[in-house]
Amino acid sequence: MNTIVAISSGLTKNAISIIRLSGEDSLSIIKKLLEPKCNTNTDSTIMRPLIPRKASLRCIYDTQGRMLDKAILIYFQAPYSFNGEDIIEIQSHGGIVLAQEILKTCLAYGATLAKPGEFSKRALLNGKLDMLELEATLALINNTNTNLTELLMRNLNGKCSKMLESVRLQILEIIAQIEVNIDYSEEDLDSHIIEHSMNILHDIISKFQAILESTKHYNKLQHIKLCILGKPNVGKSALLNLLLLQDRAIVSDIAGTTRDTITETIDIHGNLVSIADTAGIRTSDNDIEMQGIQRSFEYAKNSEIILCVFDISSKITSEDREILDFIHCNCNDKFVLIVLNKDDLESQIDYDFSCFNTIQINTKDIRNSQRIKQKINEFLTMEIHHDTLILTSNLQSNLLESAWHNLIHAKELLLRGELELSSYELTQSLQFLGQIIKPYDVEEMLDSMFSQFCVGK
Repeated sequence: MNTIVAISSGLTKNAISIIRLSGEDSLSIIKKLLEPKCNTNTDSTIMRPLIPRKASLRCIYDTQGRMLDKAILIYFQAPYSFNGEDIIEIQSHGGIVLAQEILKTCLAYGATLAKPGEFSKRALLNGKLDMLELEATLALINNTNTNLTELLMRNLNGKCSKMLESVRLQILEIIAQIEVNIDYSEEDLDSHIIEHSMNILHDIISKFQAILESTKHYNKLQHIKLCILGKPNVGKSALLNLLLLQDRAIVSDIAGTTRDTITETIDIHGNLVSIADTAGIRTSDNDIEMQGIQRSFEYAKNSEIILCVFDISSKITSEDREILDFIHCNCNDKFVLIVLNKDDLESQIDYDFSCFNTIQINTKDIRNSQRIKQKINEFLTMEIHHDTLILTSNLQSNLLESAWHNLIHAKELLLRGELELSSYELTQSLQFLGQIIKPYDVEEMLDSMFSQFCVGK
């Protein structure tokens, strides 16, 4: 493979920029960057070889022999590197211009500009990482939830891969036992072997079901949308400002002040949440306002969390009931928090909210911001046990679900004594499991996956 190079620290202003070389010509290319073109002895370290995994301070020169920087070099010798190739990292002083100058010099000496994810792709092809570990790497790059970091690290460290490999060997053993018994009559079947196989399948099916359920909850927490819903003048915009701790939305006693959705991003206990203040729900003859109201309902349907705001100082109106009907019909799979606002006023509410999660507040008290965020965090927090595992891509989830269905069918067939069909279902499950860990032999699929990675990763 050709030697590739990229700025791994990104094209932004940093204290340190990292330029990464990978490939069999890495050493020869870096040697050229360390050699000034004039015969001076100003740098006695020029000819000193790079020692693997030891940082070395060196002067970096361009193709004209002009000094570009004094940088730290670290040499990761093949095969003991991230992707199994010779890798050299140049840690230069931060600055887009300087990093690009070093990059251009590497290119001039024969390196090729790396494509997005090409370093990781080589790690896959060289057997340094499997598909689960690579998908976990991408998930960590895009992760917006600190509570899920531990789970992603389990995949990156190979815990999920090892579990699936262990399961694969168990299924192979069951298939071998079944094949041995296929030629025997029903009376001669070894009942102990069949019972043992049934117990193992039961355990595997339970493991897979737990992973699929954890993965479903993990997916919900990746792109969290929160919608503030309510009729006009109940305090929706004031609630948005309270949560943001800044005056983002205009607060007014005039109904219909908010006619379009206002969105912001907030951090709730380590979770990035997209929060939206929507147009007040009411009957209006204003076409623009009605479009905003329709968008309010659409945004609520596409949100994981809904803060439904009611004015505690007023009785329930037909507009409030329209919102409650919407919640009952469309939000069974969402976290709905009823916010009873204006509790500093006398309560006139005439509706029983006991079947909902509720909180009483007034938006004038800044302490209520944390109270609401704590309620939301109870939904966002994923219960993590020592054996909790997840899958980080839809493809992996679909493959595991297919394997799970195969195992359920295999268990049912085994119970009925239909050994050949049971063996077939088990073999099918093995094929699905194999695809989770190992890549397809399809170049387009690999290119599509790695294109989602950063350049230099």
